[in-house]
Amino acid sequence: MGKRNWCNTMSEDQFVPFHTTDLTGKRVLVLAPHPDDETIGCGGSMALHIAAGDPVKVVFLTNGAKGDMTGRFERQFYLSLRQEEARKACDCLGRMELEFWPYEDRELGVSPGVQERIGETLKTYAPDLVYVPSPLEFHPDHRAASAFLCGAVQLYDRSCDIAFCEISQPLRVNRLVDITSVLKQKTRALRIYRSQLDERPYDEVAIALNRFRSMTLPEGVTHAEGFSLWSVDKLRQAAYIGCSLLTGRFCQDFL
Repeated sequence: MGKRNWCNTMSEDQFVPFHTTDLTGKRVLVLAPHPDDETIGCGGSMALHIAAGDPVKVVFLTNGAKGDMTGRFERQFYLSLRQEEARKACDCLGRMELEFWPYEDRELGVSPGVQERIGETLKTYAPDLVYVPSPLEFHPDHRAASAFLCGAVQLYDRSCDIAFCEISQPLRVNRLVDITSVLKQKTRALRIYRSQLDERPYDEVAIALNRFRSMTLPEGVTHAEGFSLWSVDKLRQAAYIGCSLLTGRFCQDFL
């Protein structure tokens, strides 16, 4: 008899959570490659953190200049518009600290000094929990943000957790956060990003994914945000950071 396939011997709850997790009670840092990524990926969780009294800081890593795919706007006006939308959207979610970095949209991965700046932010802000796009995202800035954070934590001497978010690509999640109570806040925040919604219906797509994530959860949970949550200690144990981080046997061993 041949070896049993490890995948066939796993129970259902090893593939997806059947319960929600409360991630509040932590000092939170959100790394958003562009204005709106924070709300799409973890806006409901941000609102829950703030309602619980948790300090939340959002760092927007790029200026979002390439979001104007039709070229309707003058560049400087558009950059100001994206910052204004970000401030108003985050106000919908609650009081938090915002920081806007000047790196060029779609050039984050080749911009010098980003990983070092993220590392310095980790040291000075000292978060307990960091939200960042997953390395499975298809947008290059999303993947770069994930890679830079994973590199920065190798030199970080504190313990914290990293919550990889779903923004433009679903992933294999190990935590589900019930956002039913703050769904209206997240929806309002998403709709403030009018410049982006004129390009694509990001609000509808994000809320649809949150609805889908409630499939394995108890009655009464209508929407949830999914994350792949890792401790920095587990990330340091990883042989490499890449697609295998969130899929396959590596996930079975480390999550």
